[in-house]
Amino acid sequence: MDREVIRFNPLADVPYEKKPDYKLKHISRTELQRIMEQPMPERLQELTRRAFIFSAFTGLSYVDVKRLYPSHIGTTADGRRFIRINRKKTDVESFIPLHPVAEQILSLYNTTDDGRPIFPLPNRNRLWYCIHEIGILAGVKENLSYHASRHSFGTLTLSAGVPIESISKMMGHTNIRTTQGYAKVTDDKISEDMDKLMEKRRKNLTDSGHDNQ
Repeated sequence: MDREVIRFNPLADVPYEKKPDYKLKHISRTELQRIMEQPMPERLQELTRRAFIFSAFTGLSYVDVKRLYPSHIGTTADGRRFIRINRKKTDVESFIPLHPVAEQILSLYNTTDDGRPIFPLPNRNRLWYCIHEIGILAGVKENLSYHASRHSFGTLTLSAGVPIESISKMMGHTNIRTTQGYAKVTDDKISEDMDKLMEKRRKNLTDSGHDNQ
């Protein structure tokens, strides 16, 4: 049987499914606090927990924390320490003033020998397994991943009022539109929280009305 060439688009009248907006997986300030207050029983788990917290306060990805050396740490004229490193993914420079929490974690590891990285992190698969365990032990609802630490840095710094241009520089984004994605996540969360608050108030008013009847 001869095959005829199809001269029309059989899917022309089929509606395209709209691709959902990409959701940046991040954790809340409360969930981060839980992880900070939950020391791990095993050495590798504890190293992973500290690295995760370090990323949540610096915005560095796993691959950049793994290749972080003492030479990437500098000090300003007024004594403020910072990280200056080109991101592995984009080769764009990140300049990150160190938060006291990040400084405290840094002091626990190699900050003098530039022949080896600061954090002796395991391979990606082992670290991802440890992150999952940490999430369970700390009671984090979402399936915790290392990406959540970097994404949380973006949303938490924006929520704290840090200018988006500064966050873009710290995170080493090639385009500020990437950073604006975190602003959308923050705005969506605010809207969600307001919806919950309004629903709670409506429920309270309804319950109060029933009580007065």
